[in-house]
Amino acid sequence: MRVSIRQAAAAVLAVLAVSIASIGVTPAAAEGASSELLPIVFVHGQSGSAQQFETQAMRFTSNGYPDDLLFSFEYDTSQPGSPLADLDAFIDDVLDETGADEVYAIGHSRGTFVWTGYLSDPGLDGPDKVAKYVNVEGVALPALPGGVPTIGIWGEWNTAGSGYNRRGDTNAQIGPDPADNFYFGGKSHTETMTSPEAFDVMYEYLVGETPATTDVVAEPPGQVSISGRAVLFPENLGYSGASVEVWRVDPSTGHRIGQRPQASFAVGDSGEFGPVKVNGTKHYELALVRPEDGSVHHFYFEPFTRSDHFVRLNAARPGTGLEVLTPKSDESTNLVVVRQRELWGDQGASTDVLTVGGTNVLTPLTSPRASSNLALFAQDDGLDGVTSLEKGVLFPFNLIGFITAADVATDASAGGAGTVEVTETARGSARTATLNVPNWPSTTDRMTVQFRDTDQARELFTDRG
Repeated sequence: MRVSIRQAAAAVLAVLAVSIASIGVTPAAAEGASSELLPIVFVHGQSGSAQQFETQAMRFTSNGYPDDLLFSFEYDTSQPGSPLADLDAFIDDVLDETGADEVYAIGHSRGTFVWTGYLSDPGLDGPDKVAKYVNVEGVALPALPGGVPTIGIWGEWNTAGSGYNRRGDTNAQIGPDPADNFYFGGKSHTETMTSPEAFDVMYEYLVGETPATTDVVAEPPGQVSISGRAVLFPENLGYSGASVEVWRVDPSTGHRIGQRPQASFAVGDSGEFGPVKVNGTKHYELALVRPEDGSVHHFYFEPFTRSDHFVRLNAARPGTGLEVLTPKSDESTNLVVVRQRELWGDQGASTDVLTVGGTNVLTPLTSPRASSNLALFAQDDGLDGVTSLEKGVLFPFNLIGFITAADVATDASAGGAGTVEVTETARGSARTATLNVPNWPSTTDRMTVQFRDTDQARELFTDRG
C-alpha cells in the first residue's frame, strides 16, 4: 500500500518554525542541516496502524524534525506474510517525494519482521535504501539485518496473554553488540513503542544528539492543523465513499457547536482527509459518515495541541467486524475507549483508572496486565440495563488480542441528547483527562473515545520568547 500523508508541507514547516521559537531551542535538525536529515518510515505491528507512531511523530517535530520527512507504511495484518514488495515501492515513493537517497527505518512488533525480512531479502535493494534501523519489541537476530546499522528497544513483550516473559530480561538482542540494545522491562508491548523513553533513544540514534525535549510541545492554538486517514480496520484500506466531518464540540457535553461542520472531506481510495486548521485549546469530534446507510461513527479526542498528521479513524462497514459482536438497543450507548498504551486493571498503585459514567471499568477481571489491552468496549451485555463487571472480559472478546469488553450499561437518549462522562487517570502520574461525549443510541451510532498515550500533562501554548 502506497499512501503519502504529506499535504500542505509549506504551511506545516511555517508552523514548525514558530513552534521551535516558542520553546527557545534550535536543535541541530533545524539549523539549516535539513539536507543531512533523512525521511523516517515507520512500520506498525499486528492489528496496528500509524497510531503507534502518532505521538512520536509529534515529539520529532517538537525537536525541529521536518514534518514532511515523517511517513508510515500501513498494511493488512489480517493476512499472513510480509508485504515486502509493497514496502519497497512505498520507500521508492518516499525517496522520490523527498529527494533523499536513503531512509531511516523504525519497526514495532510484527513490523520488525517486515523490516528485517525486507533488509535481508537478496531480491531487493533494502540495505541500499535504509541508512539506520530501529527494531522495537520484535524479532531478535544475532546479525545486523542486511548489514544495516541497527539498535533494539525492548519492553516486557506481554503480547495478548503470553505473560510477562521479558520483564527484566536483557537477553533479547538484535545485532552482535549488546550495547546497541536498550531495555524497559516495566513497559508493556505497545507502551514501549509510544513512550518518551523510547523516543529519547531513537532520536539520539537517528539524529546524533539528545533531544531538547521528550514532550509534545504545544503550538499556537490557531496554527494547529490535522490530517489523516479513515480506514477499514485492520485491513488499513481507505474507506472509499465515506466522508469525514470536523465538528467543534462543547467540552462540558460533547454536543456539537453550530449547525454545520467546520470542514468536510470526501474519502477516496487512499482514505486520506485534511489538512484542516483546528484550535489547540478546543475539543473536536471527527464524524465518519458511512456511505452504505448514512450511519455515523463518531470519534472524540483530547484537544489537538500540536499539528498531527497521523490521525486515524479506524472503522468498519455497517454490520461487519466487531460491530457484529456488540449488543444494540435504542436505550443503550456503546462506546470504545482507545489508548496506545496498555490499560492495566490489576497492578495496585500502578493501575490505570478509566471511568464511564462514574464507574471504573478497569478491574483485574476486565483488563489484566497480561492481556495487553489497547481498547475497551463498554457495552450492555444482555441489554438488561445492569453493569456487571464481575463477568470479566465478555465473550468472544476474550479470544481477540489487544482488546477487552466489559458489561457496562449506559443509558442512551434519542439523537444523543444526553452526555456520558469518560475519564482516564494514567498510572504513575497525576494526569487525568475527561472527555464528555453524547449518549448516542447504539442502534444508530458508533463511538470511539481516544485518549493520548502519554502521561504528560496537557500543555497549552505559551509564548516563551
